[in-house]
Amino acid sequence: MTSRQLLRVGEDRFRVGPWHADDRIAYLALPPPPTGPSVDGLNGCLRGIAAAGYSSVITSALHPTEARPFLEAGFTEYDRLRVLSHDLRGLDRLRSRTGGVRLRRARRSDRDDALAVDNRAFPVFWRLDRAAMTEAEKATPVCRFRVALPERDAPRRVLGYAVTGRGSGQGFLQRLAVDPDQSGHGIGSALVLDALCWASRRRCRRVLVNTQRHNTRALALYRRLGFEVTPTDLLVLHRPVP
Repeated sequence: MTSRQLLRVGEDRFRVGPWHADDRIAYLALPPPPTGPSVDGLNGCLRGIAAAGYSSVITSALHPTEARPFLEAGFTEYDRLRVLSHDLRGLDRLRSRTGGVRLRRARRSDRDDALAVDNRAFPVFWRLDRAAMTEAEKATPVCRFRVALPERDAPRRVLGYAVTGRGSGQGFLQRLAVDPDQSGHGIGSALVLDALCWASRRRCRRVLVNTQRHNTRALALYRRLGFEVTPTDLLVLHRPVP
């Protein structure tokens, strides 16, 4: 497998491909809408991964209910993500914190610049490649991709971006990245508030976001803008290929 492909095992479906940081490791995700697969389906998937020559496998972030069959199939926890929720109240009060940042809808030509920002903003494990960015955009029925740009008289380049989705009456901040050289200028706040306002206009009940439990800067940003940490973490799992 040289790119992410849909693998069917009985009634179960998996999206499998090389992990961006090491092509000996398979990346395994559940296509939307994600549901917990059967243990038999997982074992069949692992056989397919082994036949493709991978040495181990790592999963996307899974809800604990989705993770249960993976744990039964011999996966162990690699990392976990904090999940935060915003009830979309108090947005007018927050607008004053995000002035002066220019945002617009992302164009096709912005994707490479956004990926470059993503790779600068995250450690290797959490970076996106083009396939993962496309999956983030397709994870929900409706998607909004926004970029932050310099002032109009400056050279055009992406300073940050956000991917927001809507599904089942909820909003999801799928991805947020800001160039580290631009931190402290309100870009992250502007992108998050833009996402919240978009979700509010579309009558979402709430907006969910997740981030690494050790990403104190992101956690502080979300808490400052009204998000609250939920009691449920997402799990990233791994195991050697049998």
